[in-house]
Amino acid sequence: MSVYDYKIRKLTDLKRLPEIGRLIHDTFIESGLISTKCKTPVDLYPHLNFIKETTILTVELNGKIIGTNSMTLDGPAGLHTDYYFKEETDFIRKTENTVLGSSWRIATSHEYRNHIKLFLDLIQQSFFIAKEKQIETCLFVFAEKHEAFYKKMLDAETIAKKKYTKFPYNNVTFVLMKTNTENSQKHLSELFTRRKFY
Repeated sequence: MSVYDYKIRKLTDLKRLPEIGRLIHDTFIESGLISTKCKTPVDLYPHLNFIKETTILTVELNGKIIGTNSMTLDGPAGLHTDYYFKEETDFIRKTENTVLGSSWRIATSHEYRNHIKLFLDLIQQSFFIAKEKQIETCLFVFAEKHEAFYKKMLDAETIAKKKYTKFPYNNVTFVLMKTNTENSQKHLSELFTRRKFY
């Protein structure tokens, strides 16, 4: 079976969330974001997993989850950005006349990290979910070392930065980034002219 025989699906079996947690844990360890002393799966905002506003995508190959991303429409439970950037997220809620959402927990397993097609397919499907949810403005939280990449890929704007030293984080500076989803789709379609992201 080829590496490109993977399938991207909406997660319907929430019993598989621990698999996603392990994937995130391993990715964070490899990236140096969390301490190697952290042995448990990473799930900082489990309350977002079980709400109707959240859609979880998985990339599966041979029955194994090799990639994931989650999209959440702002609602009573809030967004993952409230965990890191509550004041800034509330300011955007109050000042921008837009449907707000967030993209979070994007990751691919180590052996597939350099497969750009897989990454782009996951981003494309995430935009389709954003369209279903009518999300106009999307928020992200990335480690600062990934800031330039997502600015280039999504034409994302940096809103704020904050350093986290509390366990399990390993002295990480996080950035809050924002995109207009329609503009990001057009931007990606211009970068990768052989495919459309809307």
